[in-house]
Amino acid sequence: MTNEKKELTPEQIREKQREHARLTLENKVFQNVLGSNNTRSNPFLYGQLGIQGAESSYLEAMNSKEANEVRTRLYSTKKEQGDRLGVYGEPSVNNYDVSMDIIQQIESNKHILSLGELEGIVKGIAGDLGYDFNVPNELKDYVPKNLMEKIQIASLKAGKVVDPKEVLSEQEFDALSVYQGILSQAYNRGVSLRTANYFGDLNGLGKQISEKYKPKENEK
Repeated sequence: MTNEKKELTPEQIREKQREHARLTLENKVFQNVLGSNNTRSNPFLYGQLGIQGAESSYLEAMNSKEANEVRTRLYSTKKEQGDRLGVYGEPSVNNYDVSMDIIQQIESNKHILSLGELEGIVKGIAGDLGYDFNVPNELKDYVPKNLMEKIQIASLKAGKVVDPKEVLSEQEFDALSVYQGILSQAYNRGVSLRTANYFGDLNGLGKQISEKYKPKENEK
């Protein structure tokens, strides 16, 4: 008797995609990569103390297991592409490449979730940092990806970029505005503020002193 692989239903496939999106957006290392890059790219917005904290978070993230897995995958992809083209030598993958790949993963997964699901993640990140916007119940079930695809299809049919207001209903337009203008930006700002870690330098010094007075394992 042979074992047949059961095909997933469209809903099961969508649920797997949503679960992957949630895991990606909730990944602390990925958040630190996005946040530290964003903070270091905006020194006037987050200040010198924020930059110092972000640099520490960046180095830690770049040396993480998750970042090394991305680095290995990118290396393998480049190597395979080069080998097919007959390129001599070994490809290089730097921290810039790793950061870009991780940030692209985050951005491509944001719009897969419904506004209600994304709101829950954002509040988990920024809820204690002053963020207090509540998505109206009427808009919670909208999925940004679906709204974007609706605009893209209309643009292809028209042969030009159409105004979203001409394609979407008022409620759909409001939902897309909530995603683009609030939730997506709140996610980025929240992880950036957490990564900035304005007490990073003091915590580091405190850790050094604490370690100095920490009882040794062989001491009773």
